[in-house]
Amino acid sequence: MITLHYAIQELAFRRSRSLITIASVAVAVLAAVLLTALATSYGRAVHAPVETVGADMVVQITGDIPPKLEGLVFPHPNALIPANAVENIRGMDGVLSVTRAVYLWELAPDHYQSVLGIEDGEAGLQSLSERLIEGRPLKTGDSAVLIDSDFAAKRSLKVGTMLDVGGTEFPVVGIVDAARGGKVVRADVYMPIAPAQRLATAAPQVRALYPFGPDDANLLLVKVDRQSLEGVVQKVNALLGKKGIVSSELSFREALSGVLFLSQRMGLIVAAVIALFAAAFVLRATASAVTERRRELAVLQAIGWPWQRIRQEVLIENGVLALAGVLLGVVVAVLLTFVLGSVSVTIDLPWDLSSTPHFIPEATLDRTQTITVPIAIPWLAAAAAGIGGLVVALAVAAMLVASPPQQPWSLLRSE
Repeated sequence: MITLHYAIQELAFRRSRSLITIASVAVAVLAAVLLTALATSYGRAVHAPVETVGADMVVQITGDIPPKLEGLVFPHPNALIPANAVENIRGMDGVLSVTRAVYLWELAPDHYQSVLGIEDGEAGLQSLSERLIEGRPLKTGDSAVLIDSDFAAKRSLKVGTMLDVGGTEFPVVGIVDAARGGKVVRADVYMPIAPAQRLATAAPQVRALYPFGPDDANLLLVKVDRQSLEGVVQKVNALLGKKGIVSSELSFREALSGVLFLSQRMGLIVAAVIALFAAAFVLRATASAVTERRRELAVLQAIGWPWQRIRQEVLIENGVLALAGVLLGVVVAVLLTFVLGSVSVTIDLPWDLSSTPHFIPEATLDRTQTITVPIAIPWLAAAAAGIGGLVVALAVAAMLVASPPQQPWSLLRSE
């Protein structure tokens, strides 16, 4: 108790040096917590565009232009994906699920519409059900369609009306707000995959280019274990070759080169560099404090303080300073995240993910997507930074007082 009381008195007496040490630890903790929070927020932002379809990857293959742009055609980025390639992707380590889809344009003299036939599942019909604003959801065996709310308003379509798709009449059973879920793989008309496969198999302009069968697909929505994403993307790119198009959050990170320094990896590197500088300040401040107090420590030894107790007193001083610095750093980080509130990232989605005919002005979509993500304190990172600050401060103090004690009279004689 006497040691603690004496340590607090010393800290108050040397308040300038104490404040420098506290500030050094606080800066390190603040940098680690705030940069990790920003990096995590930007990571969520770049994942959002593909997350809106319930998938981590969108897989396509670049195809050829059909002989005639009429009737049902495959968009340029949506060639036939071979069945063996689908099975290979499904079997890759880290792949959780694969949802197949068929994406079509219907080009007619009096209208244009995009059609997406999709399997059931979290990234498929279930995702559409979550965006339903009128009518009922689709079931796997239905020979019916859902339509986008904007498309419904433009064509004056309602639930219960019949819609012609590729010469086949389909009842409209519901309307979805596709824009609410994002603009990735957005279509005017949605249906189960089976009728879309039949339409594609019978379409002359599709048959002219591909041996498309009744169980094939030209688009895949893939859910992946986030830890395995980079490896899976590399494997899929290697499998599909130069014509493969693999869109994921990694694609959007490349598009966000202006804020790349705030990626999680770079954020941690910057935080580590700042922490090293802060540790150097703590080392210098502690070393100076111990050196300047050699006479005082010798007097304490002369009046009977054992060296072990002196070491304890120095460790207590640095522990109190480190704890104060950690608390200050965390408090400032919380205040700054509250002031900043959120981060916004604007991404221009590539045409491949929202393909529309260039020659039809009314089919053009605004591909600019702004994602706003709230900044939240990563408490695990805050705890790690706090423990790290305490460990550094105590380790520095322990290192400086670890040497064997000198005789107090030799120290006093040299002063």
